[in-house]
Amino acid sequence: MGVSQRTVTGGELVDGVMILNGTVDLNGTANALILDADGDTHISAPTDDQIDFSIGGADDFTMTSNLMTAATASAFAGQGGNRVTGLPLVVQAALSGAGQVTITEFLTKWTTTGADAGSLADGAFIGQLKKIIMVVDGGDGTLTPTNLSGYTTITFADAGDFALLAWDGSNWIVLETGNTVDGISAPALA
Repeated sequence: MGVSQRTVTGGELVDGVMILNGTVDLNGTANALILDADGDTHISAPTDDQIDFSIGGADDFTMTSNLMTAATASAFAGQGGNRVTGLPLVVQAALSGAGQVTITEFLTKWTTTGADAGSLADGAFIGQLKKIIMVVDGGDGTLTPTNLSGYTTITFADAGDFALLAWDGSNWIVLETGNTVDGISAPALA
C-alpha cells in the first residue's frame, strides 16, 4: 500500500497529515495518533476543541477547555489509591420492599413492607460512600452486601436507622450507624 504525499505551501502533506515547521497537524482525524503496537490506544481530536483518549479500545477520557472528564467506569487515580471517577452523581434513590440497593446514588431511602431482604453490590471505586436509611418501618430490612468487612449483614429495625459505608476496593467498611429519629437505636451488624 503506497503512501500519498505532495508538497503543500512550505510543508509536506503525507496521507492527510501535514508536517510543517516542526509541527504535525493531524487535522481532526479520528484515532490518528496511535500509541501502541496493536493500534487500540490512541489520542485524537475529531471534534473541534476536544481531545479524546482511548486506551485498550475504550474511550476513557475527554479533554475540553478547562475540563478533563472520565467516562463511566474510568477513573483518575491519585496517591494512596484515591480515585475520582466518571460515575454519575445522583443524590438519592428509593427502595420499597425487598431488592437491590443501587451503587449509583449516594443515598438510598428504604421503605420496608415486611421482613425484607436487600442486597448491595461491590463499590465502583475506592473511597465510594454509600448511605442507606430506613424511612418507613414496615418490618425489619436485612441488607446483605456482597462484601462487608467484619460482618455479613446490616439489619434496619426502626424508622431512621441508617448506615454509612465506604468502599475500600475489596469490602464495604462500616463508617457509622445510628438513628436520625431517636438518636439512640442503630442497625444491627451481624
